[in-house]
Amino acid sequence: MEPVSAQKSPRFYAFRVTAGQEYNVAHLLYNRASKGRYRVNSIVVVPGVKGLVFIECEAIYEAQKLVAGMKHVRGAVKGAISFEEMESFIKPKPVVEIVRVGDVVEIIRGPFAGMRGKIVSIDPARNEVKVELAEAVYVLPVTINAEDIKVVKRAGE
Repeated sequence: MEPVSAQKSPRFYAFRVTAGQEYNVAHLLYNRASKGRYRVNSIVVVPGVKGLVFIECEAIYEAQKLVAGMKHVRGAVKGAISFEEMESFIKPKPVVEIVRVGDVVEIIRGPFAGMRGKIVSIDPARNEVKVELAEAVYVLPVTINAEDIKVVKRAGE
């Protein structure tokens, strides 16, 4: 028997699926895995990643055996994905890192909910952005929490 450190650690394998069918495929895979003898640890769908379903198992052939003949599955992506890489997919990025000065945003919470404006400045330390409201009669800069906005249009578009 191999020592514990020499055993294969579970890895994630990505499978291309029809865009928009990720959750359906994951549900079908779960049903198949729970009824059969498949050595699969988990099935993961990442909300921000379109057209991919990730399967955690020790070897690719285990995952390929699970998806064989499955509707909407288009094929495997070459190579394994480590746990650290998977963690970077799943871990949410702060909104302050995503937005840029000049982006048009919609305020989704607070007294200005539903209004749109343009980002004038960003304060990453305080997780705040200063937005000039476009729907106001005069230029009205408002400082709000970055979690309370949604990007509508990027600055370069």
